[in-house]
Amino acid sequence: MDKWITAETDIFAHREVKSHFINPCCFGEDFAAWLIKELSKEGNLNFRFSEPIQEDYGWGFWATNEKDRVWIAISYAGDGPQEPPPQWVICVKRDPGLNVMRRLRSNTGSEELLSDGIRKLLKSNPAIRIVR
Repeated sequence: MDKWITAETDIFAHREVKSHFINPCCFGEDFAAWLIKELSKEGNLNFRFSEPIQEDYGWGFWATNEKDRVWIAISYAGDGPQEPPPQWVICVKRDPGLNVMRRLRSNTGSEELLSDGIRKLLKSNPAIRIVR
């Protein structure tokens, strides 16, 4: 089951379209880097994080441990630069890949653990507001 979080913040780049963007709304590179750095500090998570990867909707990265592989996607909720405060959508989705055993295994709680960790990080920053 996908876990979705919507947040408002002006602390991540969302005004200047960079030359390496796939399209004009591929903001979130610095948001992804920040999340990776902050999640890596959380000792109870026990995940390894990939480098951020640009997608047509924004940026994402992999979180892996011995049991699971989870995709964390960050998408800017707009079609290009807009007035603050911009909204961001973070999606956390378990991806068992082609491994049959991982597909058959029941939910290990990785999505919940990571989405709870992300919510905690967002709530701890006064410049970020979670939108219900």
